[in-house]
This record gives sequence, structure tokens and C-alpha cells, in this order.
Amino acid sequence: MNSIKKILLSLLGEKKYLSLLALIFQRIYQTGLAGINYQDIYFLKEFIKEGNYCVDIGAHLGYYTLPLSRMVKSAGKIFAVEPMSKFHDTLINLLKKNKIQNVTVYQTALGGEGEYVEMGIPKIGNTKKFAYARVKRQDAALDYLESEKVRNESGDNLFKQLPRLDFIKCDVEGLEVPVFASMMGTLSVHHPVLLCELADKNERIKLYEMIAPLGYQCYLLRNKRLYSLDVYSNEKAISHNHYFIPQKRLGEFKNLIA
Repeated sequence: MNSIKKILLSLLGEKKYLSLLALIFQRIYQTGLAGINYQDIYFLKEFIKEGNYCVDIGAHLGYYTLPLSRMVKSAGKIFAVEPMSKFHDTLINLLKKNKIQNVTVYQTALGGEGEYVEMGIPKIGNTKKFAYARVKRQDAALDYLESEKVRNESGDNLFKQLPRLDFIKCDVEGLEVPVFASMMGTLSVHHPVLLCELADKNERIKLYEMIAPLGYQCYLLRNKRLYSLDVYSNEKAISHNHYFIPQKRLGEFKNLIA
């Protein structure tokens, strides 16, 4: 797979390669054959409704952004947050090609320290890993092949004007806790469902303990059903994805919870 990637990058260049990657994923997703690691994207249709307002933090190449856009239709809104220029620009072009008008894309980091943060794309082995793009201080030991200074924002400030917020997906390579710490006011007002990639058990516990006072409970997805999770256990989620659902909205999910 790495050899194919290197050949394509050599032939196409990064810009066209990323556009091709985004297009291929959308085509595979639409066939229903993306596989179990993408089960959460397919599961969205079970609870995302027409007219919903959703946020995609760490939007990357739009894997969640485009399906969400179709589900909420013209009455809904998607707010995609992608800090790195090359992914931001690829997503913008993808939205234009698909004539999608209900998505707003923000090129900003959330929850970092200071006015700007330094983002980077590392090399893992001998391969440049676009999917591992992250705030450099989070993993300073990695070998970063390129970096970019990105404006930092708080979630509360970015989303303070929203009349509603139903769902947030967050995948920011280990900085999920600071992201949500920057938008506790937004969570307390709107009580959105959260879908977070949390690879580290300690980070899962930190996030849970921070939002539990707002009534959030944690669930895992297995076989198209949500199962309650003891965050202090050693149980692991497929692709590290965790659902946090507020108590006041559990009624909406009664047919989905095992």
C-alpha cells in the first residue's frame, strides 16, 4: 500500500493525490463497503435528522462532512473545522465539485494554547502520514516533514451564535479534552451528542469526568447498537470511537441502545 501511495504521489503531486483520496473514499462509502473501521459514518443515518446542526472537528478530507451534509439536507448546517491548509483546501474543492452549500469550513485550531499553534505532518517509518497531522507539541518526538502556524480559537467563541447544535464529531489526535474544555458553555446550552476518537484510556476518563456534570454518559458502537461503557474499564472501542450522550436526550436513542 505504501508503494502505491508513493507512486501516486510522485505522478500526481500532493494536491491531486489528496483530491483523489477524498473522491475515492466518498465513492467507496456510497457503495456501503468501507468496512468496520468506518461503521460510525454509516451509523450516522440512524440518528442524524433533516435540519440538524452538526460540527466536524478535525474534518480532514471530509469523510464525515459530506455524509452529514446529505443527511441534514438544505434545512440543516454543517460546520467543519480543519486547521491545515492542504486539507482545508482539498475539502473546499470537494464541496464545490459536489455543489454542496450547507457546509461552512473554518481553518482554525480549537482549544490550543495562545493565539496560534504549530501544526505538523509527521513521517512514520519512511512514509509521510497525512492522517497523523497534529499539533506538534502534542508529540514533539515525531519527525515532522512540514509544519504550519495556525490561528487558535475557543469552541465557545466559534460557535456562540448557533441557534442549535445537535452533534459533534471530534478527531484531533489526542487533544480532544482541550477542545471540549474550550466549549463547555456550548455543551451546556445545546447538549449535542459527541462522537470522539479517544485512543488513550486516561484521556477517555478525563473527558468523561469533565462533561459528566452536564449529564453525559459514554457508549460504544457494536453491531449497529450502542452499549453503555464503564470508562474506567479496559474495554476498547473499534477505531477508538466513543459516543457521549446527555441524559436529557437518551429518549431519542432508546431504539439504538442495547
